[in-house]
Amino acid sequence: MRYRKATKLARVRPGSAVLDIGSRDGDLRHYLPPDIKYQGLDIAPEFAGPDILIHDITSGLPFPDASFDYVFMIEVLEHTPTAYNTAGEIYRVLRPGGLWIVSVPNPYHVKEIIWNLFHVPDKWGHVYSWTRQTISRLGEMNGFRLDDWGGSYFYPPIPAPWLLARSVVYKFVKT
Repeated sequence: MRYRKATKLARVRPGSAVLDIGSRDGDLRHYLPPDIKYQGLDIAPEFAGPDILIHDITSGLPFPDASFDYVFMIEVLEHTPTAYNTAGEIYRVLRPGGLWIVSVPNPYHVKEIIWNLFHVPDKWGHVYSWTRQTISRLGEMNGFRLDDWGGSYFYPPIPAPWLLARSVVYKFVKT
């Protein structure tokens, strides 16, 4: 569901260059036009492959300036201790008018609220929690403009409005 919402917001054009940060095994490719130039990036060595580079994004992105038309980060930004620097690196590798599509857990989801009320410890390595206001500001501070956003899915995986959604997808435009 996250991939469907993210690619729907992005409207990836055929022939585009796409960077998928936190790609795992590259499942996002199944939701993109077949003739794109795909580059996956992940920190886990078990996902290494011809189109997937193993790299820790906290040390920057290993690509030249203006290399990509789209950068996807699906459920990765909340794990990144260097979120501000990462957003700056994404800006650097995007072409003018490029899109940054980022999905993060919804801090207003009922599960998150209950877990916070009962002090349930985070088991997934989340460093940050992103509201629409904080992620918008992160984008603005790095030269992006928030263009659109929406909820991805409720659990079990069915489409949901943002307030009920398990995660929220944001579409930023490089200004």
